[in-house]
Parts: sequence; structure tokens; C-alpha cells
Amino acid sequence: MTTPTEAEVDEPTELIDPRAQLAEWANTNDEWVRLLVTEVIATGRPVETSVVEKAYRLFRQEKTLDERELPSVPLLKIEARQDELAPPLSLTRLSEVRGVNALMAGAVIEPHEGLTILYGENGTGKTGYSRIFKALANSRTADTILGNIDTDTSEAQSAELEFKLGEDNQALTWTGELGVSPFTRMSIFDSPAVRTHVDEDLDYVYTPASLALFNDVTTAIQAVSAQIDAAISELDSSGPGLLSRFQRGSSINPLIATLGASTDLADLKAKAKSGDEVNQQLDALTQGVAALRANTMGAQIAGLKSEQRVLSEAMTTAEVLLGLEQIKYNEALAKRAQLTIDYESFRRELFAVADLPAEPDDTWNDFIDAGESYRQHLVEVQAHDADRCLYCRQPLLDPSRDLLTRYSTYLEDKISADIRATDATLDGYKRQTAALRGNEMATFIQQYKDAEPGEHPTYFTQVEAIEAARNTVATAVAADQPISIQIANLVAEPRADVYTALTTVGNSISELEALQVGRTEALTEKQAELLELKDAVELGKSWSQIETQVKSAKEADRLKTLKRPLPGLGRSVTELAKTASDQLINQSFDALFLDECEALRAPSLKVQFVGRDGKAHRRKVLSGKHKPSKVLSEGEQKVLALADFLAEARLAGITAPVVFDDPVSSLDHRRVKEVAQRIARLADDNQVIVFTHDILFATTLLALFEKSKRCAYFQITDESGKGKVFRATGPRIDSLNAIKGRINSTIQAANQLDGEVRDALVHNGYSHLRSWCEVFTEDELLKGVTRRYQANVQMTTLGNINIDKLGEIIPKVSEVFEEACRYIDAHSQALITQGVSPTLAGLEQRWVELQELKKLNEGKPA
Repeated sequence: MTTPTEAEVDEPTELIDPRAQLAEWANTNDEWVRLLVTEVIATGRPVETSVVEKAYRLFRQEKTLDERELPSVPLLKIEARQDELAPPLSLTRLSEVRGVNALMAGAVIEPHEGLTILYGENGTGKTGYSRIFKALANSRTADTILGNIDTDTSEAQSAELEFKLGEDNQALTWTGELGVSPFTRMSIFDSPAVRTHVDEDLDYVYTPASLALFNDVTTAIQAVSAQIDAAISELDSSGPGLLSRFQRGSSINPLIATLGASTDLADLKAKAKSGDEVNQQLDALTQGVAALRANTMGAQIAGLKSEQRVLSEAMTTAEVLLGLEQIKYNEALAKRAQLTIDYESFRRELFAVADLPAEPDDTWNDFIDAGESYRQHLVEVQAHDADRCLYCRQPLLDPSRDLLTRYSTYLEDKISADIRATDATLDGYKRQTAALRGNEMATFIQQYKDAEPGEHPTYFTQVEAIEAARNTVATAVAADQPISIQIANLVAEPRADVYTALTTVGNSISELEALQVGRTEALTEKQAELLELKDAVELGKSWSQIETQVKSAKEADRLKTLKRPLPGLGRSVTELAKTASDQLINQSFDALFLDECEALRAPSLKVQFVGRDGKAHRRKVLSGKHKPSKVLSEGEQKVLALADFLAEARLAGITAPVVFDDPVSSLDHRRVKEVAQRIARLADDNQVIVFTHDILFATTLLALFEKSKRCAYFQITDESGKGKVFRATGPRIDSLNAIKGRINSTIQAANQLDGEVRDALVHNGYSHLRSWCEVFTEDELLKGVTRRYQANVQMTTLGNINIDKLGEIIPKVSEVFEEACRYIDAHSQALITQGVSPTLAGLEQRWVELQELKKLNEGKPA
């Protein structure tokens, strides 16, 4: 193994251009693919519809579906080059905000080209302004912006923006849109983005122009694939109404229903018929079928069967009437009448001495029957007492016993039994006559009653006589009246005539049905023959459309076969894009992410790079499988998300504002300082806008820009309306330089005045000296180990304290501090000292001493 020379080490690495990789891949594929890639590389944007259509035509011609007309596509030759950065964007003014949350109108924000701090407590309106930036950028966490929900009317969203793009000053009126160019290049971080940057598989907000070409090629291939699908769908659709032209039941109908790529056109065409001879045959067959269909046998048979039903009903009725024992019926009826008379006489005589309240009629009879039924019930349940009355349960006396004996005699007499037997006989006659139906005869008689005698059927009189006899008998029996007519005289002769007519009609029906079967078979045969001939003729008429449909099906089948490799083609583009993105993005992102993690002390984890549909994605895991949110604390997740966000923003080279919305919530004071330092470094070369409600974070940022002054501070309050913005020097912070400026300014003013005004300024100067002593002790002597506004002790800076000088410095600082306390209103003084006023010369002397102590602590010569 040889060691590389210095020249070889310094030799620049080979320039990798995805365009060249894409061109090389296209040169190994079909011409239509090369056409798409040529267009994408040449224009740097997605192909237009006209190009997709041209590529589809070339696909068809290249696959010999169509005749070749388009010229061949030459091989691609691409020289490697790098992407150019977009012109820098910086926001210079935001004003005229309306319809955004409850923000008051009239606020103006003029961001600094370096750092801009927008400070305000919770609920003062900061979020409204940050939502405008998120909407403009269409950030991942952009949400719906509402108007003022406390008012009845809504105001349209709008804002005026002034910005600088490259060297050009421009303006924009925003009206609530999401994603407004060029602000879509802004990078925005907020709390909702933490989970996104920590756990989700993110695609890159920035995609190099050359790398974006892969996605454009994939989209173009999918568009051609869609053209193929559309052609297949159109080819697969059957001709309009083609199947409806052919008759269900013919041998040709299923062949038309299954027309497709496998259809044998030659075999199908052999079934087609045409010509004058065929037309004559079709006419003759049509007339023959019509003649067979027009026969009247069916109507004749139906009419005869109607006559048969009438005659059958008349025949049955006549036979039942002749079988009815008319004499016995009349005798039973007369016997029933006599029994009724005898029964009533017996009842009167039996109870004549019983002193009944009324004559023993039917109601009384029901009373006796009910008592007997109750007595039998008591006997069955073994509760009957013959010595007591059934109703009042009183002991029976002799007259009562005699009456009950008469009741028993009455209930058990023979007359009652004869009446019941006679009633049973009469009920039998009622059932017999009630079963007779005359519906058919009545309808028949009604049909012909108004006709002339010569127009009546021959058996009309006989049916009418039988129906009249039936009606008379049925009415008499139902009314318990004697039958007064002589049934045999009225019915016997008509029955014989009806029987003869019924036999004749039956024979006629049998003869006609036999003839009907033959004609039906002939009709079925001729109809089938006509059906086949019609479809054969229609086959010839529709042949052009049938041939086109089969050819279309064959073409669709071939297109389906040719389309199968296209998904693989898309996957190969994706694989190529993954390789290119790994070279252009992933490796760079990995290095930037590790750099940011180190700067922010974020947890160490692994970034996995995955690709889908020609797009690069990244995923973060701990120990190879765990999502960071399942393991890390909230603060650790926050700095991890910041590292991912900053690495992504730096990937393309930052050319637009970077916005942070409350980036340090849930962070401890040490991490707040680290985040502030990282944002400060970012703002050295970029425009950075920070929204925060954390006073420590705001003051830390301001302190970091105390020298460079690349910072603007805006206070947001809700004192006179949400979202009121005013420019300020920052929240009061006691830095040494700030206090130094106040002391020098106070001394300078006191030297120009005298009297009580000078005295007041000197007192004020000593107050500043006291503050300087406190801050000097915190920042310089103790190196920030502990501070008044932070809860923790910063042990990491303990070793920076200059312990060699403490013994000399502390007494002198304490002396000046004690003297200053004597001259400020915050400390109550003894009466003996209240009249002693400090002098300007004394103030100046003490100020010189303190500055010399600072130099001594820093190791500088006095």
C-alpha cells in the first residue's frame, strides 16, 4: 500500500452532479424516457403536458403500436456543475396587520439585518405575529389564523411587508395565503415542531435544484403511465349499445358479450350473413312466425274452459239438490215445530204451582241451564252440598226441595232430548245447502240475461233453472222454512242436458289442446330460427365496430404488458435519487447535525436516511430502534430538535430569515445560555428573528450583541390592545458596560451644572457605583458562579475565579459599596449623617478606584 503524495491529498475531489447521473441512467433506457429526462434537465422544472403527450406518442411508436413518425432522441451529454444559491432575502418592515387574532392595528416591526428580539409576556400578542411568518413560509407547523373571536364581525387578514431580495427593495401585500414566494425560503422553529424534528421521518425542506430533477422525472414517468392507463381504459370500454343489438338466447349473443383480445375474428365473421337472398329468407320467416303467433286456439280454449267451469258448477249443484232428502227435511222441520209447542205446554204445567215471578220463557230457561252447569262444576270439585241452595247457600226447606225436583224433571224430560236430536238433523241440511256455490252460474246468467233468446248458449235455460232451484232451497233451509218446490221436477231434466253439454265442451277442449301443442312446437322452432338469422344479419351490419373493438382489446392487452416494467423504472429513479441525495444531502446533513448537537450539547444518536418515491428522508433513533421521545427528557428533545432544525437550515446555505418562536421553553439556565450563544453566532451572518417571553434568554442575547450592536429589540405589550409594539433598548440589564455608560454620563452632566441639581446627580452617580460593585462581583470576581436571576450555581466557571487578587480587591470594593449605600435613598441614614452631602470630586475619585480594581482583576497594568 502506497502513501499518497501531498499533491494527491490536496487534489480536489471529483465534482458530483446528479444531472450527469440522471443523463447516464436515461441513456440506458428507452427513447421516450430519454425525451423526458432531456426536457427536465434542460428546463430545470416539471415537464409540461405537451411533453408528456409527446413522450406517450413516442412510447407507442417505439413499441410499434403506431407507425414511427417522431425523430430519434439522441444520447444525453451533461457536463457536471454545481447548483447556484438563491438571492439573499431579508425582511425590512412588517406593518398594517389586520384580521390576525386580536392584534391591534398600527403596529410596526422593522427587523434588524442581524438579530431581532420580540419580547413580551404570555398573552400579549407575540403569537399573532409569529403566525404570519409561519403562513408566509408555509412551515410544517403553520396553523389556521383566526380573527378576533370576541367581536361580532370578522376582518379580512392582511399585512404589508417590505423586504430586500438580492439588491432589490420590494413590497408585498399579504392577504392570508399559505406559502408566499420568496418567504417560503424562511426557516421557522417553534415548540410544536419539536416532535416533528425529533420523531418523524422528515423530507428535506431544501432540495438542491439538481436533486429535485429526480422527482420531476418520476412525476413525468407517472404522467406517461397515466396516459397509458387512460388509453387502456378507453380501449377496454365496449362500443355503445353493441350488445343490445343482439338477442338474448341466440348463439351469437354470448360471443358478442365476451368480445376481447382472445376473440377469433375469422370464426366470428363466418357466422355473419348478408345479401338479398338472406333478406328474403328473413322476411318469409318473420311472416311465418307472425302467422303462428296470431292463431286463435288459445282464445278458443280459454272460452271453452270458462264454459266448462259454469257447467261443472251446475252439474255439481244439480246432483247435490237431487240427493237432498226433501221429504225428510220438511218432516223434521214440522216435527221441530210440534216439539216446541209440546215443550212450552209441559213447562207451563210443570211450574204452574212453583210461584215463579214470570212465565217460564227462554230467559228463565237460560237461568236454569246456568244453575245446572254450576251444580255439575261443584260435583266435579267435590264441593256440592245437596242440602243447601246453590245461590244463597241457605239450608233447603221442603218447598225449595220440591222446586229443585221440578227443575231436574224439566231438564231431563224426553221432549228436550227430541228437540236436540231434531235440531242436529236440521243443522246437517243447512251445512249441505250452504256448501253449494253458484258464483260461476250467477256470473254466466248475468252475462246473458239481457241477450236475445237466439244469442243464448244452448244450455242457458238449464243452468238458469238449476241456479234458481239452488237459490230457493238454500234460502228456505237457512231460514228454517219448508222446501216448497219439487226439486226433482225442476232439476232432473236440466241436469241431463248440462251433463251432455259438459261432455261436449270437454271433448272440444281436448281436441283444441292437442292441436295447440303442435302449433306451439312449430312456433318455438321458427322463433329460434328467426332469432339466429336476425343476429347473423346484425353481425354483418356491425362488423366494422366489432372488428375495431377486438383490435382495441388486443391493443389494450399489449399496453398492459408494456406497462408492467414502468413501476420498476420509477423504482430505479428512486434508487438513483437515493444515491445522489446521499452524496449531496445526507452526508452533508449528517456532518452539520453532529456539529449542531455538539454546540448545543444535544444527546448523541443515529440518523438513518431513507428514500421514498425519489425523495430523501431522515429518521433519528436511539440505540438503533427507539424513538427519541420515548427516552429523552423534554429539554433534551428541545435541543435535539434545534440541532436538527439548524442543520437543515444550513444545508442549503441560509439565504432567508431564520425565525425562532420561544425556542428555550422547558430548558434550564445553562442550556438557555448555550442556545443564546448559538443563535448569536447564527445572527452574525444571517437575519434572525426571535420571539420570546423568557427574560433571561432575552437579556443573554442582548448581552452577546452589546459590542456588535447587530441587534434590535422590540417590546410587545397588551396595555392598550394586544400586539402593541414599540422599540426599546431592552429590558433593564446591569452589565458593566451599561452601568459604566450611565456613570460616565452622570459625571459629565454634573460637571456642567451646580447647586442642588449637581448634588442630585452626584447622589444618582453613587447609586450607579453601588450597582457597578454588585455586577462586578457577580461577573468579574465570581465569574458568574451564582447570579441573582438564576436558580442554580454554575460550578463549571468556579475555576475561572482569580483567587490571587481577591484579598486585595474585596476590601476596596466593599469600602466603595458601603460609602455608596450612605448616599442612596434605598438605605435609611442616621440623623448625624443625613446632612453630609457627597461631592463630585469624591464620586470621580471612587470611580477611578473601581476601574483600577477591574484592571487589577483582569491582570492588566493600572
